[in-house]
Amino acid sequence: MSGRDGADWRERVLDVVSIRKNPNKFGFSFVFYYLCSIIYKNKLLMKTIRLILTGLALVCVLPLMAQQRMPFKNVLRETDPAFFQTEEARRVGEQVLLYQRVTGGWPKNIDMVKPLNDRERAKVLKDKQRQDDSTTDNGATNMQLTYLARLYQAIGEQRYRDAFRKGIDYLLSGQYENGGWPQFWPNPQGYQVHITYNDGAMVNTMNMLREVAEQREPYQGDITDKQQRKRAKKAFDKGVECILTTQIVTNGQPTVWCQQHDKDTYQPAPARAYELPSYCSAESAGILQLLMSLPNPDERVKKAIHCGMRWFDKYKLTGLRLCRKGAWNSPDRDTWLEEDPTAQPIWARYYDLERCEPYVCDRDGVPRRRLDQIGSERRNGYAWYSDNPRDLFAKYERWAAKYDPQNKVPVSLTTKGANENGTIEMYRRPSKNLSDFDAIVEPGGKIQAAIDQAPEQGDKPFKIFIKKGRYEQKVIIDRPNIVLVGEDRDSTIIVLAETHKTNTIKEYRGKKTGNGVIVLLDGADDCVISGLTVYNNYGTVVEPGNTTHQMAIFGRATRTIVINSNVFADGNDALSLWAPEGNGMYYHADLYLRCPGVDFLCPRGWCYATRCRFLGDSRAIIWHDGRGDKSKKLVITDSYFDAKSPTILGRYHHDSQFFLLNCKMSSQILDTNISYAYTDRVLDPCPWGFRVYYYNCSREGGHSGWLANNLNQSDGAPAFHEVTARWTFGGKWDPEEKIRALWNVLAY
Repeated sequence: MSGRDGADWRERVLDVVSIRKNPNKFGFSFVFYYLCSIIYKNKLLMKTIRLILTGLALVCVLPLMAQQRMPFKNVLRETDPAFFQTEEARRVGEQVLLYQRVTGGWPKNIDMVKPLNDRERAKVLKDKQRQDDSTTDNGATNMQLTYLARLYQAIGEQRYRDAFRKGIDYLLSGQYENGGWPQFWPNPQGYQVHITYNDGAMVNTMNMLREVAEQREPYQGDITDKQQRKRAKKAFDKGVECILTTQIVTNGQPTVWCQQHDKDTYQPAPARAYELPSYCSAESAGILQLLMSLPNPDERVKKAIHCGMRWFDKYKLTGLRLCRKGAWNSPDRDTWLEEDPTAQPIWARYYDLERCEPYVCDRDGVPRRRLDQIGSERRNGYAWYSDNPRDLFAKYERWAAKYDPQNKVPVSLTTKGANENGTIEMYRRPSKNLSDFDAIVEPGGKIQAAIDQAPEQGDKPFKIFIKKGRYEQKVIIDRPNIVLVGEDRDSTIIVLAETHKTNTIKEYRGKKTGNGVIVLLDGADDCVISGLTVYNNYGTVVEPGNTTHQMAIFGRATRTIVINSNVFADGNDALSLWAPEGNGMYYHADLYLRCPGVDFLCPRGWCYATRCRFLGDSRAIIWHDGRGDKSKKLVITDSYFDAKSPTILGRYHHDSQFFLLNCKMSSQILDTNISYAYTDRVLDPCPWGFRVYYYNCSREGGHSGWLANNLNQSDGAPAFHEVTARWTFGGKWDPEEKIRALWNVLAY
């Protein structure tokens, strides 16, 4: 050990016990320093102590590293030439060959490094014939090709070269005549047919083809032939043309790009439900970097770069910091924007095409302005804001100075962003246009009269706008496709005091009604209720403390949507949707349900509820009747349960099925699972057994185990992100599609 090494080691020993960080402990420091000097002079003792300390470090640090989830290194992105001389590199290479489809491409999101057993290998061999999952999304195909290229350069086996050439042919085969690429081919489905910039799919492909054409490392030598390189160069040039053609032009000015563009019209196009046509910062940043890498840019390329950078400068967001807490995928994980004048500029992932203002989106496909307006799964599982485009600014300065200084646009990371200089309204509230409605109810008017104006068998939504006010009346919906929209959920109030015994209107047009402030009769299907407070206050104004059945909304119809509303009752069964034979389908979002009674969300059939708040008081909050069909279920996601006093979460009398995902509960929710209603008798034997499933739910103060994740024990073992409204209704109904179609009148 050299003198310098010895001195370094002695300093490390001193650091371990923080001697220099505690100078006031002079006596101990002096003695310890003296002992360290003795140890240093005895090399054998020094080596022994060093080994002991190293072992202790491993014992202490390795578990900590595991807890903090050290970054995973993807072997398929390995670049060290020495690795490709190893047997492990060959083993991985064999599996990469195994996963290559007959198309020449590879599927995505598969760990192709993990060793396969015989059963897994047989399945992969069978899947080689698939022609529906080859893609460039999420780095697929490009990543495998680069690995094979490095392996071939290291060991020269022709099998790797042949597979590489087949993969390059796959990339070339997917290009449209206009120069764009879809993300899947040869059999794209739905939005997969669009020209796809999303996650760098097309840019990554173009960069690879350019490097192949120019024989850059690791694509040098005979890994391709001259003809293939020529085709790669032509494909790259066509790709540049497509990029220039698809740049969004607004008011005559080129701006940036969408994640997807229609392959025929070149217009911005949608993809997944939460990926709407928009200005997209992340993909546009990658495109601009590619354009700035062109060695001899023509005037069109120069203009595209200048205009793109003008957009990035204009629409940067300042004074905002993206914050996160909690470990990835933990119940306390959260993401939010926080005001911070010292924060560096960031950009939203999406800006709407109307005003170029940032938005976020849940899986319902409805744009929102704030992160806390969407569920935790999308809020924490998607990159809504990023600072990555900052790198463009320095690159642009260098590029402009070299290629086009006279037309350079002024850009700066230190000036105020669009949200601070008045260019945009960051948190704009949606507004409604009254001309979009078929009827308007003024304060003091009769809501029933507006409903009666609708066709009795209307096949299109009849949209009724209810202005702010207090409406003390019973509302009966007896026809389909009624859309009731309040001006403001907290100040558009429909209130009535009644129970089953005191029902004010027992029959309407020859049909029995039922107890409730709003009652949907048989046949009142496809109704939408939004923006209202609906309150049955019998237990307050007539018989204080009475909690007998006091429905706020009662229904016998199906495909009922109740969103963005307060549903209050002083008694049991506040929101009771009971279609005949329990065959109803119901959708709820952004509700505040408050009730001192029992079972105040109690659907019969299929029900999906998201982003709701429940406030109970000593009696079970949720209930479900799933008799007659094993697939019936009550699904609640991203919701909060609270109570004024210790309260059980839920109960059931009949066959039922509960799914709760990403829900939080206060300590007032008792530490006990949903259970059968009675302990002394059996109303229904429930032949399908106990079916209550949770995923990523938590309770303040902890729980005794009943909230543990068990979603994988349900029929079909769906992944958490698969539990959607469409999944709930078995694909028979897509309520969120209807909400999107009506968003101009439902907007909130």
